[in-house]
Amino acid sequence: MGGHLTSKKYLIHNLISVQDNFLKIPLQGRLNQAQKQEGVAEASPRQYGPRASAISKMMKEFSSPQDIIQNIQERYLEKSGVTSTLLGEIATDNGPCPFIRLKRKSGIGLPKILLSAGIHGDEPAGPHAVMSLLQKISDGTIILPKVNLDIFPLINPSGFLRRTRTNQQGKDLNRCFSTGHPPKEIRLMMDYLKNREYDLSVEFHEDIDTKGFYLYEHQPVDMAGSRTRAWGAEITTLLRKQGFPINESPVIEGMPAVDGVISPRRKRRSFFRRHGWPQAFYMHKHGTKRTLTLETPPCLSLEDRTKMHIEVFLFALKKLSGDAT
Repeated sequence: MGGHLTSKKYLIHNLISVQDNFLKIPLQGRLNQAQKQEGVAEASPRQYGPRASAISKMMKEFSSPQDIIQNIQERYLEKSGVTSTLLGEIATDNGPCPFIRLKRKSGIGLPKILLSAGIHGDEPAGPHAVMSLLQKISDGTIILPKVNLDIFPLINPSGFLRRTRTNQQGKDLNRCFSTGHPPKEIRLMMDYLKNREYDLSVEFHEDIDTKGFYLYEHQPVDMAGSRTRAWGAEITTLLRKQGFPINESPVIEGMPAVDGVISPRRKRRSFFRRHGWPQAFYMHKHGTKRTLTLETPPCLSLEDRTKMHIEVFLFALKKLSGDAT
C-alpha cells in the first residue's frame, strides 16, 4: 500500500544490489546501517545470512497470475476445506485470468474474516503468502481456529503479471473504492462485499520504501464511543521477537507512527475522501470492526515476507478467537 512501487524503482534497487555484490560489502552491515538511519529496529542476522539465500531458492516465485490461481485451485482447496467461486475474468497481457473468491465456512455465529492480497501488482509476497497459508492448512502444518473466512487471493492479476502497482488500465485499485464506476476488479469485489460485515479484514501489502515491517490499524469503537484495545503493538513485538526488522520511524507515509503502527486519524481520512478510498477505509466505513493493513519490506527474502504475513494473520485470528496469550 505504502510507497509507489514502480518498475523504475525496482530497476534502481536491482542495480544497487548488483553493485553491492560486486563490491562484496557485507549485506547485514549495510542493512543495519540503513535501518539505524531510517529508524528501523535492527534485525537478527538470520534474515540476511546464508539461510535466507537458501530459503529464497527453495521457495518458487510465480510470475504468472494464471499459474497462481491454477496452483491454488488444483493443489490446496480440497484438503484445506476451502471452496472457490469464479466471480469473473480479468484481461491480462497473457489472456484472461480467473478472478476468484475463496471461502472456508465453520458455522453460524463464528467470527467473520476477510483476507485480501495482490491489489498492487508489484507486491508479490501477498498472493504467495495466501498460497503458502493454504498449503500449510492442507498439509496440517497450520490448524485454523473456527472462523468463517473469505479470501481474495489476487485482486490485480494484470498488474501482477507486469509487476506494476496499477492494473493494465493504469488504475491504482486501492484508491477506487469510492468511485461511481470502479474498475472491473473492484466492482467484482464490491458486488460480493456489499451488505456483508466482517469482524476483521486483513490486507497483505509491501512497501519498497521501508526497511522494516509496519502496519495500519483501524480498531473497533465500544458502546461509549471509545476505541477498543489496539493489536498493533503486540504484532510488532511478536515479529521483533522472531528477529524481523520493524520500522520505528515516528512518521511513516506522512502519518504519525508508534512502534511501526499507524492508526489513521481524521485528517488522513479527509485525504482519502479527496483522492479515493483504499480498501481498508471502505471496509471500515461499511461495518468491518477492525482492519489491519500489513506492509512487509521487499529487502527481505520472499520466504520471510510471506512468513511475516502468515504469522500476523494467525495471531489476529487467535486474538479474535480469544486464544492469544
